[in-house]
Amino acid sequence: PRVHSKPTKSQNKKRKKKLVSSGLQFHHESIRNNWNPKETLRQNYKRLGLAYDVDECIKNAQAHKELKGAITQELTKVQKAPKAAKYIPKSMAVDEQRILITLKKKHGDDYKKMARDIKINIYQKTASELRQRMELFNHLQSL
Repeated sequence: PRVHSKPTKSQNKKRKKKLVSSGLQFHHESIRNNWNPKETLRQNYKRLGLAYDVDECIKNAQAHKELKGAITQELTKVQKAPKAAKYIPKSMAVDEQRILITLKKKHGDDYKKMARDIKINIYQKTASELRQRMELFNHLQSL
């Protein structure tokens, strides 16, 4: 039995073929579309506005700010895009409404006392959770 056998010729061919065919694969669409296979990795990164050597970019902080490429332009567009509006629930469970009303009657606006009241606050909500739920409850009442 061979313990340390060399790979056969066919195994070497398959391995080399796999290495050559794999190449560079990018999952980000804009990098894939703007990549120039005739340029080196460093040239492509510079053209796209990406950092090849992070240490070098940190040393030359001004040079890093001046980099403009397809990727950096696309990222600035994404950052400047309007954000989606914050979701506000349109309803609340009747049981939770009942609990909030009784806590409000007993403790007023003292959320710390509400949080410590384990007889009414059966779900052991914290003061900040109770404050948020009370704000939502008041918002829903005003609609």
